[in-house]
Amino acid sequence: MNGAVLLSVISLVCVTDLTIAIYFLRRANRADSIVGAAPQTGAINSEGARRFARVLFITTPALWLIVALLSFGIIPVGNITPITF
Repeated sequence: MNGAVLLSVISLVCVTDLTIAIYFLRRANRADSIVGAAPQTGAINSEGARRFARVLFITTPALWLIVALLSFGIIPVGNITPITF
């Protein structure tokens, strides 16, 4: 597999993960802002959504960094052709 293709696909996945994390964080903040209102069906647990967003914010850059190290050949893997300049 080509390292550039791998890095570009994982970059797209990471951008999607960060978008999902922002969505869950906004939902959690919106749920906290309507405290005192009548409970709504389908309401989310704000602490659970905030925890999930925090996990995505921490693991996504770590995943991207590991794949970047693999793609540039810093961590050698037999099946990945490293990106060279």
